[in-house]
Amino acid sequence: MPVAPQPDLDVDVRALRSWQATDEDGDPVLVIKDDDVTIVIDMGRGDSWDAAIRSAERLGAEALTYASRLREARAQQRAAGDDA
Repeated sequence: MPVAPQPDLDVDVRALRSWQATDEDGDPVLVIKDDDVTIVIDMGRGDSWDAAIRSAERLGAEALTYASRLREARAQQRAAGDDA
């Protein structure tokens, strides 16, 4: 597993909310927000819908994998007697 790079910003996953919206042009965007930070993910400039779709699918798959890793870490902490 690679070490994470220094972030430009941090988002607290415990307070994370996400929803779909549209931008001023009517294109679909994904909004991600915690208590301090709001991120809007859009497809950017150009007409590369296929690239945007593939990237969104990769993001979704990584989010599911991350949730699985969090479950595993929680199980290990509970097994060690640390219910934090």
